[in-house]
Amino acid sequence: MGEPDYKYGRSGQGGMVWLVLTAVLVGALVYFLNRDADDGQGGGQTLVVYCAAGVKKAVEEAAGKFELETGAKVSLEYASSGVLANKLKIDKEGGVPRADAYIAADYVYAERARVDGLTAESLKVATWKVVLGVKPGSGQALANCDDVLAQKLSFVICDPLAGVGKKTKKMLERSGHWAAVDAAKAASFPTVTEAALAVKENAGTQAAFVWDSIARQFGLRVVELPELAASKADISVAVTATTGRPALALKFARYLAAPTRGGAVFARHHYVPIPGDEWADAPRLRIDCGGVNREAVEQTIREFQQREGAEIDIVYAGCGTLVGKMQAGKMQVLPDIFMTCDASYLDMAQAKMNHPFGPDLKVSSTRIVMLVAKGNPRGIRSLAGLAKRGLRIGTTDPRASALGALSHELCRETGQFDAIKKNIVMMADTAHTLIQTMEAGGKLDLVLVYEANIQHLKDRFDTVPLQPARAMAVQNIAARKTTRYPRLAKRLMERLTSRTSRRRFEQLGFSWEANGQ
Repeated sequence: MGEPDYKYGRSGQGGMVWLVLTAVLVGALVYFLNRDADDGQGGGQTLVVYCAAGVKKAVEEAAGKFELETGAKVSLEYASSGVLANKLKIDKEGGVPRADAYIAADYVYAERARVDGLTAESLKVATWKVVLGVKPGSGQALANCDDVLAQKLSFVICDPLAGVGKKTKKMLERSGHWAAVDAAKAASFPTVTEAALAVKENAGTQAAFVWDSIARQFGLRVVELPELAASKADISVAVTATTGRPALALKFARYLAAPTRGGAVFARHHYVPIPGDEWADAPRLRIDCGGVNREAVEQTIREFQQREGAEIDIVYAGCGTLVGKMQAGKMQVLPDIFMTCDASYLDMAQAKMNHPFGPDLKVSSTRIVMLVAKGNPRGIRSLAGLAKRGLRIGTTDPRASALGALSHELCRETGQFDAIKKNIVMMADTAHTLIQTMEAGGKLDLVLVYEANIQHLKDRFDTVPLQPARAMAVQNIAARKTTRYPRLAKRLMERLTSRTSRRRFEQLGFSWEANGQ
């Protein structure tokens, strides 16, 4: 019997082909997995950006510089703002979101995308306005839209899905010229660059309604018609809600808005930059935060730090201590953000240091209560009862703590402060110390603390709420006017007044004060 042709380990060319194909497929899979893995630093990562066609030249140049500085890769896909917004929606509905950022020709597109749940953060980077771009050398004197129509100029417009088309229609509807302009147009183009190119290259096309930046890029004569005077639009870059690379996408957005990076590029391409934060690969903020807020804000700040790729340094202490250090100049620089235990301490800082902080946002409130043993064995029902002989009271230090200052002030308002003061046997730096002393037992009969301090103790102790309006402390937050990163600080303040932050505050017993959340 003859030996068979097939032998183990000798399969011929077919096996080698399959081996090579398998290796190629595995290599490709590894490549795409590595490309999509996000270390937050940008090195070796690919960012997919949907970009309005009208900002192609500036964004392309800025993206190239960003790649050189960060090691990241930027893949740009161009179309009109409306088409790209629809693409984001289709991507999301199909369960295959691709884009990490969306650059729109007009902020209204970014805002609508945010309302639709397609984008999250949005940074304005530059402005432009609608003009009539006219072929160089043409001698027409065009004072207004009526002249354009009367002289039977051969002009083109852009489709309403394009930002410039939508803005043109809105302005001319307002002036009453839209129907006549729409009827007289020679053609309509999907993007602003195609409309400008038609004027530049087609002998029969004399003008186009385009953005002023694009008209200048294509060497067209810019005619500012009075009907278009209010047509300014803000170009913005928004981070998509579904990106797996938020830190890298936000870094790219900050780069485009930074005056010495994207801002300089936009200016060279005839846009008017909107100055953003100064550029830093990993910007750093410092927050001085009243201790009562600590549990409520810690997770929100950690999440913000991770998403933004920023460094957040936090100092927790009593507001009296924080303001005292600011005033004494013990801090080389004031904090970028100050979050109070009570709004009176921001007022104090503003008054004592020539108003270094900008407008504040209210965040939350909490009432001062008396924490007593279960059943309230000493029968204390009001602040006046604190004058009872032999009572052992604990408060926080009024010099260091908003809670202590408010507590002592409320006691003074009873007219019996001298008697109450004799009963104050402990003035701690923090409410936490008071609560620990109560839990240990034997040293204090009651302590004055915030309701938000004691949610975890309600089954073991009783509370006596204080009724005066001044017993309510309101927490607010403000950013330093001279912070290097005002936009970053604003985004953090918005995060701390968001719905997610609200749930965390309310779970700890705070009442919510932030508007619109």
